[in-house]
Amino acid sequence: MQNKEIEIWMLLRKVLAVAQRIAEEDLRKYDSTPSQFGILLNLAEENLLPMSELSKQAACVNSNITSIITRMEAKGLVQRNQDQRDRRIVKVELTPKGKELLEDTLPVHYKFIKDLLDFYTEEELEQLYKLLSKFYENVS
Repeated sequence: MQNKEIEIWMLLRKVLAVAQRIAEEDLRKYDSTPSQFGILLNLAEENLLPMSELSKQAACVNSNITSIITRMEAKGLVQRNQDQRDRRIVKVELTPKGKELLEDTLPVHYKFIKDLLDFYTEEELEQLYKLLSKFYENVS
């Protein structure tokens, strides 16, 4: 690997670490985490998702998603239901309390994103989007 490739990789890691830290600080005020926030977003879009699908969307192993969902369920944010046709499948849905938390945290998250990207021009944002999309396609 060439030095430029290593520098790019290290820079990506730094950017993600800083963004993760800021997101954690913002969400801590709501007794939430970036992982929980992502799950709330996914459930808001789909309403009812199998645990296996949540695990894929969160890009984590099933045991991690199970512990995250267990904590969220204890807080009353989500509810687990067994699939009526296949009892092996457990689906997760948002509760009213989970929807309320999402409504409270979405503006905070949008501000976080805006603050991170506000100094880019439209052209730079478009270029960044294209490059990151291409990068994602290659790694997934």
